[in-house]
Amino acid sequence: MAKFFWATFGLCLLKLCLTDTQVNVSCRYAGVFHVEKDGRYSMTRSEAVELCKALNSTLPTLEQMRRAHQLGFETCRYGFILGHIVIPRINPYHLCAANHTGIYKLSANTTGLYDAYCYNATETRDKTCEPIEKLNTSMLSDRSKIVIDNEDGSRYNADGTRHSGDSSTSGVDDENVGSGSTHDTTVMDTSIRRSSSTSYLEHTTPVSQLLDHSSGGGEKEFFPTNTGKTSSLHCILFKITQWGIMLLAK
Repeated sequence: MAKFFWATFGLCLLKLCLTDTQVNVSCRYAGVFHVEKDGRYSMTRSEAVELCKALNSTLPTLEQMRRAHQLGFETCRYGFILGHIVIPRINPYHLCAANHTGIYKLSANTTGLYDAYCYNATETRDKTCEPIEKLNTSMLSDRSKIVIDNEDGSRYNADGTRHSGDSSTSGVDDENVGSGSTHDTTVMDTSIRRSSSTSYLEHTTPVSQLLDHSSGGGEKEFFPTNTGKTSSLHCILFKITQWGIMLLAK
């Protein structure tokens, strides 16, 4: 009976060890796009730089983000750009950037975990939602299996082959938690929709007005503390399980 328990427990942990790393990407506005890895707010700045490089991109400058914003780009996610942590907002909403609009810059908790914004300099179109099909894993320190989840719902493995299986999400009900503020408790505004493949919020009607709240001061309290190391912990536990089975077999 003990052997059966250890074997079953080990198989469950093995499945967790083999879980894909999910990379959600948005449409690109003047080359700028939002990237989320293994759920929201799971990257350090260096990890964001690394992931953008793997996507043949860099962190955008503030000016590049402003250009994308003018073309209709907005999210409800704090993310790294060059020198700042921002949310691009067009329409005011109380669960996103404390109801501010413009390129809202975070002034506190700047060493925490966030999403990333990337910029592809080769993209010349104002907006495109064509799927990203490949990712250069040699640029990443974490070489686990990666699945790219695009805005249009298509899914690709890092080598460019189609990925079968259902699209996964960050595991958070983003329609209720918004950008992550402690005040994010109100049900989602019906004027906001949730993207089919990514987990940030996006208004359906773009507005061209740009207001830069450079003073920041946005809140980021009690965010999910996923550090992207969960899979490694599962694998360690799996090894312990293997040792347990071996001891019982003797």
